[in-house]
Amino acid sequence: MKLSRSALVLIVLLVLHAAFAQRNVSAERAWKPFFSAFRTAVKKRDRASLKQMMVPDFYFSAGGGDDSGDGDSRDEAFQFFSEPYTHGWKAFDKALAQGSVPIASWWDHGAKREYASRISPPAANIRTNIDRARVAWLAIFEFRDGRWYCTSFSECCD
Repeated sequence: MKLSRSALVLIVLLVLHAAFAQRNVSAERAWKPFFSAFRTAVKKRDRASLKQMMVPDFYFSAGGGDDSGDGDSRDEAFQFFSEPYTHGWKAFDKALAQGSVPIASWWDHGAKREYASRISPPAANIRTNIDRARVAWLAIFEFRDGRWYCTSFSECCD
């Protein structure tokens, strides 16, 4: 029996939709325990735990990056957060205390993100708040390979 092209396309779309929906269900189920553990680790300044919950190419303010050349920018981020002039740890606590929401599509100019993503604080998900710098700091999280990770924490709009 021959399948028409439209039937074949419909089947492929249904399979892709089911796979995407399953990923979102897994991401949503994993979010609350991750976010709770992440907030606790930030409050305790538990760098070892945080490293497990952050991507190695973590983006942070001040154009920070991998100064040591070891392929990992998390230690540099921790150092930046600890500088007295940044108040980064306090800012992280404050942003996370406000919760998080799924990231809006305008962040990627309407393109679909490769990963399920969330942003904290929720006010950072409103474009006018970003355009008018009403949010001091923001964190972005992505669900990759069956786990949540924090991918960036930066001052708004740098």
